[in-house]
Order: sequence, then structure tokens, then C-alpha cells
Amino acid sequence: MYIPSAHKIDDSELIVDLMRQNPFAILVTTIDGVPVATHLPILVEGTDPIILCGHMARQNQQWKSLTGGSESLIIFSGPHGYVSPRFYESHPNVPTWNYVTIHAYGTVDLIEDDAEALEHLQRIVSTFDPTLGEALPDSTDPAFYQRLLPGIVAFRFTVTRVDSKAKLNQNKAEPDRLAVKARYEASDVPDEQAMFGLMN
Repeated sequence: MYIPSAHKIDDSELIVDLMRQNPFAILVTTIDGVPVATHLPILVEGTDPIILCGHMARQNQQWKSLTGGSESLIIFSGPHGYVSPRFYESHPNVPTWNYVTIHAYGTVDLIEDDAEALEHLQRIVSTFDPTLGEALPDSTDPAFYQRLLPGIVAFRFTVTRVDSKAKLNQNKAEPDRLAVKARYEASDVPDEQAMFGLMN
């Protein structure tokens, strides 16, 4: 990923926080030289090194490309939004797009132990729907999850390097940066609110 120095994120804690805040990611591998991608919820399970966990349907043939130790990529897309020349104090300007993204490269190990795969499914549910067990106990019954295990492939992704980028008008003069920041602060668009927070 092309990252001008002004847009590079070096803060490892912020990188992990952004992964956790934007967990619906894209796993990219290659099959016979052809890129293949699947959209998946991804959990951060460790931070030193960064360990990511996820799962996919066993019928999704991409899981077969996770073996063999070749490098794979997980892309986390953060907040983003169009920037009109109208937003700036100075003129002329061109339209652009502000965004935050993280490309995590690493190696994958399949989780072949049923007990560990079951724990992964339980963590996924407790992360995204923590009160589900109170509302629908049968939907969090371990025996129910156990019956689902043959239909999924769980994996652990060890991050070996990260490219992290926040394009938030850092290359603009201060009056223009502040004008965009003020627009984000006043916006009711969640992504623009999130970018305002990152510009602080």
C-alpha cells in the first residue's frame, strides 16, 4: 500500500484499537496465482505479536489456501468519506477521499482442535452479542455450537508486518485541515464523527 510519510500510523496501540473497532475485514489469499477474498468478522486475540482469529464456511474453498505457510493479507477498512473542495478555506482544490485502513500481513494456522474452535465461536458471539445468552439461551448452547463445527474452518493469523494509513488532510495547510475537522465535528455521519476523533 502506498503510504506517504504524513499518513503513516506508527502507534501500535492505535493500530490494534482500529482493528477492534472495524472487525469486519477482508481476508486475501491466492489460489493458483489468482487473488481470492472473503469478508469475515475478525477478532484480535493477542497484541505482542498481534494474533487475529476468524472462521469461514468449510464450503468456501479459500480455506485450502490457508495451509502451507504462505503469506496472507487481512484488510481492515476504517472510517472514510468524500472531501469536497467546498470544505476547504483555500481555492482551487480537487475532490478527494479521506480514509483509514490497515493491511495486516501474516501466516495462518488452522484451528483443528474442536475445543479451541468451539471457544472461538463463543468468543465471536460474546464479542458482538454479549447478552444473547440471556435472551436466547438455546442460541448459545455449547452443544448447538458443537454441531456446527464440521461446517466451519477456524484459523489463527499471526501478523508479521502491518501497513497502516490515515489520510486525514495532513498534507493540507492548517486552515484547510481545521475547516475539514470542523465539518466532521458538526456532521451526523458516523464515519465523519470517527474521523474527527482521529484528527484530534
